[in-house]
Amino acid sequence: MVEGAVFEILGFSMALALVSAGLRRVLLSKEDMLAMQEVTRYNRELMKALREKDMKTVEKLEKKKEYMQKIQAKIFGKNMILMLISMVIFFTFFFFANARYGNTPLLEMPPGLFLPFISIDGKVSFFGWYLLTFFSTSLPINKFLSQKVASSPTVKK
Repeated sequence: MVEGAVFEILGFSMALALVSAGLRRVLLSKEDMLAMQEVTRYNRELMKALREKDMKTVEKLEKKKEYMQKIQAKIFGKNMILMLISMVIFFTFFFFANARYGNTPLLEMPPGLFLPFISIDGKVSFFGWYLLTFFSTSLPINKFLSQKVASSPTVKK
């Protein structure tokens, strides 16, 4: 049962990462990605101007503030939908897997190695294994499946 559980959880982690990446690709268009980059650039410029106390630049950027807030709200809404769908999938799996595996140790850690939230008394439980597999699979999957958006160069003064 334990060997099967390890691969079952790994498979689910990969499936959830693929679904999340696919949903992100469907929900967020290239225009949305460019808008997120624009908002990030705006925030960076505003913070830099505030740190340097450049009031002329701050005033110029404040004129764009309402527009940037509208863009942020639009993107935030799409990100919330994505997060809610992913959470429903995750908690459905988590409920069934936790009932099935509970605190049963799935793997053993090398002696002397302790990872918070992952291992307890040298053993890796269902939740710890799920965290490890989800993050180790979702990062490469998201990198591979994410939309490629060319960033426009920032103007240096």
